[in-house]
Amino acid sequence: MEQTTGETSVLKTLGVSAEEKPKKSFFSSFFSTYKIPLFSLVLFGSFAMRALYPETFHFGFKRQKTYRFKSDSLGFFIGDISFFMNNSYDEAEARIVELFPPKIQKKVKKVIRPVLILCEKHQLDPFWVLSVMWTESHFKHEATSKKGARGLMQMMPQTYMETLAEMKEKGIFLESDRGEDYLRYQYGQSFYDMGYSPLVSKLRNLEVGIYYLKGLLEAFNNNHYYATVAYNMGPYWTKSQLKNNMPVGKNNHYLNKVLKAYYHITKTLSQNSNVTFIPRI
Repeated sequence: MEQTTGETSVLKTLGVSAEEKPKKSFFSSFFSTYKIPLFSLVLFGSFAMRALYPETFHFGFKRQKTYRFKSDSLGFFIGDISFFMNNSYDEAEARIVELFPPKIQKKVKKVIRPVLILCEKHQLDPFWVLSVMWTESHFKHEATSKKGARGLMQMMPQTYMETLAEMKEKGIFLESDRGEDYLRYQYGQSFYDMGYSPLVSKLRNLEVGIYYLKGLLEAFNNNHYYATVAYNMGPYWTKSQLKNNMPVGKNNHYLNKVLKAYYHITKTLSQNSNVTFIPRI
């Protein structure tokens, strides 16, 4: 091909002969040609890896290494809470599950992560919540009482709806409403075992129950004994008893069951920690 005068002049100025005109490298040419297919392949691969390994491959979600509870978050005992600081997420969950009788460990394993995450969110003693749950539903999500109480926390429908409305009014964003991608990442195998909708239902029932317990605790000046009785007998009955100097919790079968569960769960931990149990009322 003949060179024009202008082209020859430019090449001479640049010190490049016609045969040495700059050429695109093989990789530049390859990328320019296949840029869109390559991008699609990488994107598809990213989503595939996230679906297969949700706890390793994720977009925008980050989980802290340990559960964090304030020293005043614990219930029937006070003292050292290094258990949570010295154990990772998975280690803490596994160790707590092992504290339960073997015959119910499988059920506890299915709820332990939601319980710990939500108790940390609302800074409520997870051992207390687990004890109430053990007493109320024996960790059966589908449990329904003769009076109509439902779910893991066995809340009555009216109490549940009133508490849920209060949470929304106060702008408390529910864990169950954080979206499918977040739940898949945060709850891993539980998400796949139950599916999105059942997990949402369980989380909502659990969080509303935990929030209600927290409200009772605040209403009774952080007295876990009174709050436990109120969860079973109702806050109005409990306040009426206290107002009239009547006993609350004395020979109370429900409170005894919750305390028995609590001591069973925490007795091993208390042997290895600087823990002092609060005297029985």
